[in-house]
Amino acid sequence: MADPFPALVRLLARLEDELPHVTEDDVCQSGGLPLSAEECRALIATCIADRRLFTDARQRLDPATGARSPVRLVRLNRRHPDVLAHLPD
Repeated sequence: MADPFPALVRLLARLEDELPHVTEDDVCQSGGLPLSAEECRALIATCIADRRLFTDARQRLDPATGARSPVRLVRLNRRHPDVLAHLPD
């Protein structure tokens, strides 16, 4: 299989333009990558460790129940050379 990182960069760039916040679930459940959800989460973890992605832990509020659940936000490190090489023009 080809390196999935370029596809991850393109997908995240699009999602960052469309959504106010991008969660790990948004990326891994979108069907935009040729990976299983588990493989997608592993790729994200590797990219966070390599500092190609930034991450932040937040809480999602369910307005119907008032319940809070943890979510992980992710975004591109647009200054990283590996990311810059794959950003759409």
